[in-house]
Amino acid sequence: MPTALLVDDEPSASLRLRELLSAHREIEVLGDVRSVAQASRVLKQHAPDILFLDIELPGGSGLKLLAEISERTHVCFITAHPQYAVTAFEVGAVDYLLKPIDRVRLGVAVGRLLRAIRVAELLPKKGPAAEPPSPSEWGKEGESTFVVTLRGGKKAILRRDDILWIEGLGKYSRVCLAGERKPAVVRRSLAEWAEILPADVFPRLGRSQIIRLSRLSLVTWKSREETVLSFTGSPDALQIGRSAAARLRELSAGE
Repeated sequence: MPTALLVDDEPSASLRLRELLSAHREIEVLGDVRSVAQASRVLKQHAPDILFLDIELPGGSGLKLLAEISERTHVCFITAHPQYAVTAFEVGAVDYLLKPIDRVRLGVAVGRLLRAIRVAELLPKKGPAAEPPSPSEWGKEGESTFVVTLRGGKKAILRRDDILWIEGLGKYSRVCLAGERKPAVVRRSLAEWAEILPADVFPRLGRSQIIRLSRLSLVTWKSREETVLSFTGSPDALQIGRSAAARLRELSAGE
């Protein structure tokens, strides 16, 4: 069962979050701490799967803790200050919640965190760096192909025509390919993809997703905070939030 640590200097906020998380029985709350120093001590002994992290804390910014967390720990920032949102996503946060926490919005964040955990479980464990294959083994990057480094160090070639959607994961990205059973996690950020993919074919939906609009087959509007996209050629669906859904409506209206 995935575990979570709550880091917030407001006892009432931690209590509220605990109460809301009690509805998500798939997550076990290990405990809650009030400062950067307390969180640092706990993180040296435990590696929770999820860190619900306030940013403004006694002893400094919660961002300081990012250097101490395990690679297996996925971060969801919780704060009353919306101006930190861009920074949060730049440092690889899975989600960002504003106080007071909304029950429905937390459910969306929990879904994203659990998906991130499942993706991480599919990745190869890091070991000694392997020698990369020679260029003759994996070809060259061009307008229709991309040479990428998979999590774990192996090289692979992705065909542009096979890409259905890309989801940003900080310095990494999750790429769904037509016909593939599982999306590939590659060492390339969403911003880097946006620079090399034609925006008219692969529009970006906010900070976190790029989609191949022509292969979008079904849009399921589940709630104000959750929309699910299905694509021709893959059983894997992509979940997007409110701002990305609004951008998708704009694109659809412009067709």
